[in-house]
Amino acid sequence: MPVTDYLAGSIYHMVHFNNLESIFQRRALLSHVRIRQEGRAYQSIAFESVQQLRDRIFIQDDQKKLRRLHSYVPFYFAIRPPMLYVQQKHGVQDDIVILEVNRSILNEQGVLFTDGNASNQQLSNRSDEIVQITPATAKYGPCSRRYLPDGPNGTNAHRSNFYADVALLNQLEWDIINAPWSSDPDKVRIRSAEVLLFDLLPLERLQGIFVKTQDMVQTVNRLIAKCGLAGRIPQAVWKPNFFVQ
Repeated sequence: MPVTDYLAGSIYHMVHFNNLESIFQRRALLSHVRIRQEGRAYQSIAFESVQQLRDRIFIQDDQKKLRRLHSYVPFYFAIRPPMLYVQQKHGVQDDIVILEVNRSILNEQGVLFTDGNASNQQLSNRSDEIVQITPATAKYGPCSRRYLPDGPNGTNAHRSNFYADVALLNQLEWDIINAPWSSDPDKVRIRSAEVLLFDLLPLERLQGIFVKTQDMVQTVNRLIAKCGLAGRIPQAVWKPNFFVQ
């Protein structure tokens, strides 16, 4: 399949409504590191154990500089990714807002993607090893890892690879990414494949804002107007098919 076919479509980021006013006022979606640097309050929807794993993952960029995984804003390829089922299970799905960006952003320098949940690197929750990852490119070869001081010490069976070259989008298991929900652990990992945008995403890059209920449509659009963004970013729309029913 041509690369252009993989680049046709969108990627999606989920936020809790309680974070939306801060995002609108900042005019950008910030990485975890940037949120901490700016001292902004934030209501996480992620498991703390997963966040701790992500904090121990470092990515080598094209300038050979190591960057924390938490210095990237994560997006999903999949509609209704496994994380959304977690929100539905916890009864907070109605408070989730989905932000849509055109998948062509993958062409831009520094944008990475993975073939599964980025936190799956066989790190142990019982030790403190870190991993330094060099993403795969068509020119320089496959994804490689260096564990410090040793490792990997985790027991999970699979690791997700990182890529810095859209020519390798064909390495992803698209049939699983685009498939309905599965309880198989490795399919859950694969359906959580990510696009990683360094540092921040300006709001003018948004293509859509999706919510689960008609009431939330009105609430989000009032907030857009309050923050002076009416006509500058998309209006929220009701998209029940993007949520777990």
